[in-house]
Amino acid sequence: MQERGLSQKTLSEVLGISTSRISEYLNGKSEPTLKVAREISRKLDIEASIVLGI
Repeated sequence: MQERGLSQKTLSEVLGISTSRISEYLNGKSEPTLKVAREISRKLDIEASIVLGI
């Protein structure tokens, strides 16, 4: 997000999920589903392993 200059709000709009859900992912309170992780990877053009933390 920081490298691309995206706010939580912008990222939530790009992914079609709530800002509060993005906050939960970033704070480690929940993890994205595989579907959401795939979307994050695809839309931000980053490796899926980064999104999944592996």
